[in-house]
Formats: sequence, C-alpha cells, structure tokens
Amino acid sequence: MSRIHATSLALLMSVTALGAVGCKKQDTDSPDVAGNFRDQNKYKGDIVTGTYADKHDDQGKGIQPNTLRSIEDTINNSYEKDFSRCLEDEMAVADTRFMRSAFSVEFKIDTSGKSSNAKILRIWLKKQNAKGTDIGEVPADNLGKCIVDAISQWVFDPAPEVDHIHTYQGQIGEAF
Repeated sequence: MSRIHATSLALLMSVTALGAVGCKKQDTDSPDVAGNFRDQNKYKGDIVTGTYADKHDDQGKGIQPNTLRSIEDTINNSYEKDFSRCLEDEMAVADTRFMRSAFSVEFKIDTSGKSSNAKILRIWLKKQNAKGTDIGEVPADNLGKCIVDAISQWVFDPAPEVDHIHTYQGQIGEAF
C-alpha cells in the first residue's frame, strides 16, 4: 500500500470513529436569557421603541400620479413658452438681450382643468453681459405679473380629480 493511501485510510477511520461516538451537543441560550439582562442594560435610556397603529387619519382625496404627470408634461411641453415670452418682454424694456430669471409659482387647477389663483412665491431677475456674467439684479415685478397672467389662461386635460394646488419652479434665460 502506498504511503499516501495508508495515511488517507487512517484519517478516514479516525473521522468515522469520532462520528460513531458523537460530539457533545453544546448548550444553546434559551430565549429567556436576554430577559435576565434587560434591566442591566446601560443603553436602556437610549432605546426608542415605536408604536404602531392600524388607524390612520383621513388624508383626503388626492390627485392620481398619471394626472400629475400629465399636468407637468403639459407645462413643460406647451406652456413653458409663455415664460420665455414674458422674459423677452422684459429684455425689450431693459434694451438688452441678456437676462435670466428663476422663480417659483403656485396656482390652483380645478376639476374642470382651469388654472387660477396664481401667486409668485419667489422670483429674481438678473441682467447679464454678453459672456453670461450677472451684472445686476433688476426689479421683477412686471415679469411676475406676466407669469401670473399667463398661468390664468392655462387649461389642463385631463383635469385633476380634485382641486389641486400645483407648485412650479422655473428658470428662463440663456445662462441656464
């Protein structure tokens, strides 16, 4: 018998002998072991436990995600040109071709699709040089009025299922 074969056979017999005798099963923790240490936990004050309830307050009626997507698509694909027209009017008044603006506007869309109650939440208008560097802020009152007037003419199809307050954040001008 070769030496490697003899060593392999001896090893196999040792493993078999151990398997027949068996190994002592180690003790496992009982689920109550952790309970013994619960009051001794130094992090007890840091532990936050949640409360769960199946009851929820009525959240009211909402707008369908597809309808919201349709409203945003309509603004981006059809009505955004109104904002550019408003900026072009401001550039004509300021006798420059280099202006830009950023704004937030909120308006209501009723269940017939008609928009109303538009109000500017935030707006700025800046004059620029030919390289796109800001050279000064310009009053944005007329631009804001033009944006609000444009939104008052908008109609959305499909109309939302409930009256919807929509917030739009826009940027207009060459430097964006």
